Amino acid sequence: MRAISLLQPWASLVVMGVKTVETRNWGTQYRGDILIHASQGKAGSIFANDPPFKKYIPDFKKLPFGAIVGKAIVEDVVPISNMHLSDELLNRLTMEEKAFGDYSEGRYAWILKDFQQFDVPVPARGMLSLWEYPY
Repeated sequence: MRAISLLQPWASLVVMGVKTVETRNWGTQYRGDILIHASQGKAGSIFANDPPFKKYIPDFKKLPFGAIVGKAIVEDVVPISNMHLSDELLNRLTMEEKAFGDYSEGRYAWILKDFQQFDVPVPARGMLSLWEYPY
């Protein structure tokens, strides 16, 4: 099954269903089920104490790292440089959702749905780009 590694707290926000758009500097033709992997990186800690992150992540240090934390479905991938699609997308996002991503021109918005957070994270080593996990 395909997987993608995200830094925390974004990985947890996705599987909670709070972050429904993942922004990346690359797109993909892939659509379908995707595992969400929380990488080992701790760079996201600088955001964790700020609203709206703190609302959903009370203690950054208790988040799982180096593990698959859940799954979602990639419904669509939209280039943010396409102004018509960008305006339509940006107009339907909440202020929280906008705070959770980088919607600058040249990036891609991965539209996600059907989120599932695993009760027990599955330890796994992540990789760059999309990668295969024998789920």
